[in-house]
Amino acid sequence: MYRRTILRMFGMKLGYNARIRRSVSIDKPWNVTIGDLVIFGDFVVVHASKPVSIGDRSSISQYVMLLTVCGDYKTYGTTKREGAITIEEDCWVATDTVVMPSAHIEQGVVVGARALVDGRLPEWKVCTGEPAVERAERVLYVNEIVAPRDKSISNIEIIIPVRDEEINLPYTLASVMEWADKVWVIDSGSTDKTREIAEAAGAEVICQPWLGYAKQKNWALDNIPLSADWVYFLDADETILPLLKDEMLEISSKPVREISETAFNINRYFIFLGKRIRHCGYYPSWNVRFFKRGKAFYEDRDVHEHMIVYGKIGKLKGHMEHYDRRGLECYIEKHNRYSTIEAREIIIQPEKQGITIDAKFFGNVQERRRWVKQNIYPWLPAKWLFRFFWMFIIRCGILDGVTGFRFCMLVSTYEIFISLKMIEYKKQMAKKQ
Repeated sequence: MYRRTILRMFGMKLGYNARIRRSVSIDKPWNVTIGDLVIFGDFVVVHASKPVSIGDRSSISQYVMLLTVCGDYKTYGTTKREGAITIEEDCWVATDTVVMPSAHIEQGVVVGARALVDGRLPEWKVCTGEPAVERAERVLYVNEIVAPRDKSISNIEIIIPVRDEEINLPYTLASVMEWADKVWVIDSGSTDKTREIAEAAGAEVICQPWLGYAKQKNWALDNIPLSADWVYFLDADETILPLLKDEMLEISSKPVREISETAFNINRYFIFLGKRIRHCGYYPSWNVRFFKRGKAFYEDRDVHEHMIVYGKIGKLKGHMEHYDRRGLECYIEKHNRYSTIEAREIIIQPEKQGITIDAKFFGNVQERRRWVKQNIYPWLPAKWLFRFFWMFIIRCGILDGVTGFRFCMLVSTYEIFISLKMIEYKKQMAKKQ
């Protein structure tokens, strides 16, 4: 941990959970960019006089040398070569390999031990030699992880609402397909490969035009032929971590009548810029997602809907993880839509329809939040500034460092969007009158 912190202080860009051994030598770290889940073996040497970029999930084995400046082996070192090095996602550079200046290793390449990489290696190939050349196709047996299979009954079914989630969905499916009885993917009109990915993984795909955040989920509960005693709602940018899976399987293995709780709150990690947000009011982040079939549904709200449960709600120790791999552009676009809906909802103040979560100061987490939002928050001046102060100071976002500051600033802009759109909407209503 301290090593990553020091490297970041010197300008190195490190992704989530990148692991670098103590024996690794990195010259000029400010020129190095490393993606998520990258692993460096012992005694790796990185000479970064020019930029070095390593993509997500790549592995750099022991004694590998990444050289952006060195003598040219073709002239026996009498001339100098220099250039940036690019290693794309999902690559494995095996032990004792030397990567020369201007080398470009495309996605999914395996470089064999003691190779010399000079130039570009084509994607998803196995390459060896001095210099390294293509020897074979790299075949990944991904379907063995998520394909249809015979399995013991877990008594849990997963529902995943989706639209254009081809980037996130493979990770979500990989976290549940091995153990869930059935995975239902509710597609609301994807134009990418979302449906194909879900079908190839063995999920049941149902196409349903978009009804709204709460209505879409309630439609799924009313129309899907669920048979398991337990149901879990999972977003397409979330994954279930192993400890949570084990807890749920232990619960679902017991007769349903022996479980006093009707539903369970699940804690969630939020990943921002490749780092888990552990403060800022975003952790702990409890969400009711795991419940007995027929015992829960969603309140009818346009945005930020919560689950209504008929019975006792418990808590589990395990976590799910929220990580939208589509980037900030999609995050900002989504919250632009949310702010429009919320601004109109605040102004119009629709009458309470159906059953919703009550606003109680002494209630549960969701009820307390609803009470504060209805009775205190509307009267605060400069809500965006209060939101930033609340997240960064009161909820200790400062402990998340620079990433925490950036996250608090971004979330605070959401309040600015709401305030400005409320002003605009009021003017539009005044003109109509």
